[in-house]
Amino acid sequence: MTLIVRNIFFVFTLLLLTATNAKELMEVELPSGEEVEIRVFPADGNILIIGFPCDAGKSKHEEATAQSLVEDNIEVWMPDMLSAYMLPKARSSYEEMPDEDLAHIIYEAVSTNKDVYIIASGPETQLLLRVAAQWRQEYPEYKNLKGAILLFPRLNDGEPIPGVEPKYVESVGTTTIPLMVLEGGRTPNRWGINHLSNKLKAGGSEVVSKIVPDIRGYFFKRSDPNRTEDVVTSQLSGLIKVSLFYLQENSK
Repeated sequence: MTLIVRNIFFVFTLLLLTATNAKELMEVELPSGEEVEIRVFPADGNILIIGFPCDAGKSKHEEATAQSLVEDNIEVWMPDMLSAYMLPKARSSYEEMPDEDLAHIIYEAVSTNKDVYIIASGPETQLLLRVAAQWRQEYPEYKNLKGAILLFPRLNDGEPIPGVEPKYVESVGTTTIPLMVLEGGRTPNRWGINHLSNKLKAGGSEVVSKIVPDIRGYFFKRSDPNRTEDVVTSQLSGLIKVSLFYLQENSK
């Protein structure tokens, strides 16, 4: 009897692990001729989020967050852009990715007839802004790209100089979709969030910016998180869902 119980427990554990890691791999051919692999966390709801982790599937916290979002019927796509072009994980690599390729991923997502949102963090937010601007230029008739979430964006063009007005990368101020900007309360960048938000509005985007108290940038990727960062990381899907609420309000 004990053996039977153990076998049942083992099978149940395997089923649970399979459900927890339920994701699909989809390959998409890009206009440049390259192919990108997209990790798809499917859901039945009408919202689809595209994230740009660009890390060949090493983002365990992002995957856990995706699974949590799926439980609320929010589908998540994670295209591995760096591997598609065999580029290193460096800020300079983002400039080598063709805008048309980035926009094509949005096109694939919009083809599902779901409301599409995009999310990125750190310097990867420049990809987000570029794809949003390219999408407006290339597919003006499509209205399914509803907004974007920028987690602790790093959009300065060069090192900031104390006392000098920040200069941003060219993609800042080129978007029209609603934007949600989240910055950590323990980063120097918090002091420039209003300035950045105003620059982001230049293209016509409605921008909502919020400070998340007691966290640093890249908080969910740190090896030395504080207690608050641990809590926020575990509840990252909730933070994203709140951001979606603000974006939905601004897209009405």
